[in-house]
Amino acid sequence: MIRFSVLILCLLICVGCGPQQVTVEDHQSTPAHIELQPPVTIESFVRRDEPFESTYTAVPERVVAMWQNSIETIIALGEGERIVAGMGIPDRKYVRPEYREAYDTIPYKDLKYANLESVLMMKPDLLVGWKSTFTNKMLQTPTFWQARQANVYIAESSLGAQSALTMDMEYKYIRDLGRIFNRNMEAERLIQEMQQSVAYTVAQTANEKSPKALFIEVEGKHFRLYGHKTLAGNIGDSLHADVIDTETPSISMEDVVEQNPDVIFLIVSDGEYSQADVIMNYVLTQPGLQGVNALRNKRVHFLPLLAVYSPGIRLSDGIDIVSHGLYPNLYPEGVPDLIH
Repeated sequence: MIRFSVLILCLLICVGCGPQQVTVEDHQSTPAHIELQPPVTIESFVRRDEPFESTYTAVPERVVAMWQNSIETIIALGEGERIVAGMGIPDRKYVRPEYREAYDTIPYKDLKYANLESVLMMKPDLLVGWKSTFTNKMLQTPTFWQARQANVYIAESSLGAQSALTMDMEYKYIRDLGRIFNRNMEAERLIQEMQQSVAYTVAQTANEKSPKALFIEVEGKHFRLYGHKTLAGNIGDSLHADVIDTETPSISMEDVVEQNPDVIFLIVSDGEYSQADVIMNYVLTQPGLQGVNALRNKRVHFLPLLAVYSPGIRLSDGIDIVSHGLYPNLYPEGVPDLIH
């Protein structure tokens, strides 16, 4: 059985394809110059134990944004016109419909990274991405860019599994970008909408028994388990689910049977969307799982990785999918489908 994992996508991007030389024709109009008074200082991390600070005296005007969380969160804040390059989205169809018009105006868009020389020619004053973006083998370190009068912001949730990933971490990400772009009110509005969605679900289901929830990704004959320390698990915990967890990073089919979840969330990355139905069918046709409540009651749902790994604004999708999947009586319209 093929191992269906986000690692396949990351390897294709970071190793098989590699950064590429590109020429960008920048037809954007120059965005408004906005001074920040007083200047804004933001703390970010190269590693958990290695913080660094960036100070902004003006709103960035030439932004290089890596990965979907960066691109869509900046657009959601109303600052898409400041992005000169958006990398890491495989296809426009994966962008939220309301963000596509702004996405289309970005001069350089590709799944693959532009190489260092190309990015230098873009003359960015801000680069936003993941920990894996800012290494000597990719687009260099924050120190490299700060020496060239460009700031760097790294999503904390991309640093690795040394600590738990939480919704609060994503709220901080949105709030930090709001401060950088002088869009504090917009950032707080986006955060409040997500918090209110969680609060509504919790209040409406306060008297219900906590549904037993399993968050998994297919890995051969076993499943990769997303437990309490993952963002998916944290969303489930916040919505009062009984999240299945173990002391190991995977769970066998035998253990799934023993745990007997009420609902299963099947996590897939955007590189796997074309195989999503194959992956789902693999789970649904396993003879040993036919007695599991989630399968018997047709409560196995797709959960795109983009909504539960360093999602930024797409955390709202993770909240919607999980809440709808956990409480079908409260949300009879069904679980949102971001894949088909």
